[in-house]
Amino acid sequence: MTSTSAKPSIKLTYFDIAGRAEPIRLALVLSNTPFDDERLSREEWQSFKPKTPYGQLPVMTIDNGEPMAQSMALLRYVGATFSDTLYPREHLYEIEEAMNILDDFWTYWAPCMFIGMSPQSFGYPEGFAQTDEGKEKIKQMRTKWLETVLPEHANHMSRLIEKHGGVWMASKEHPTVADCMAYATLDAFTRGYIDHVPTDCWDKYPAIKAYLERFKELPEVKECLSSESTI
Repeated sequence: MTSTSAKPSIKLTYFDIAGRAEPIRLALVLSNTPFDDERLSREEWQSFKPKTPYGQLPVMTIDNGEPMAQSMALLRYVGATFSDTLYPREHLYEIEEAMNILDDFWTYWAPCMFIGMSPQSFGYPEGFAQTDEGKEKIKQMRTKWLETVLPEHANHMSRLIEKHGGVWMASKEHPTVADCMAYATLDAFTRGYIDHVPTDCWDKYPAIKAYLERFKELPEVKECLSSESTI
């Protein structure tokens, strides 16, 4: 699964959450590439922000070089550079197809998520999420999305898995960067930190539920998840 080329010194910097860095962490883990998983507090972020190319995280440095940014670019870079199987040319279309399906899924979900974090971006006052009206609005949006939008996207993803032998999103043989993205995106719905999203939401979709368990049981991922420095 991994390339035999020498591994450089890598630091991946993000917050102490899964978020947009998680697919990159997973790709590094699956490629057996050692890396410094730097996780900033909100206070540390304020002083670190001016050092980033675009005022955003994650950023990655290689051998103390210039910081590299943009999560999807980093994910593809890691897959192509440090592994023979995570971003192979022969499965390029299938990988990009799956990643676009996942991007569509996230695009439709994002307003339901971020109205609770940044209501002013949706025309509501700051602090709206803490009001009774705001809490009810968030509940309505998320509940309706789970009932009316999730099924279509879940069916798309289930068909991709079934298309590839019921194993991975873009290949029958090995997980790819699409699977790193998929696991990080879909597993977030099972962790219990998103209000009004039941942790068993994938139980209605056997292909997805089995897929998440299969990814979690990959030796490299399983070892990392069981360690104290869990991804």
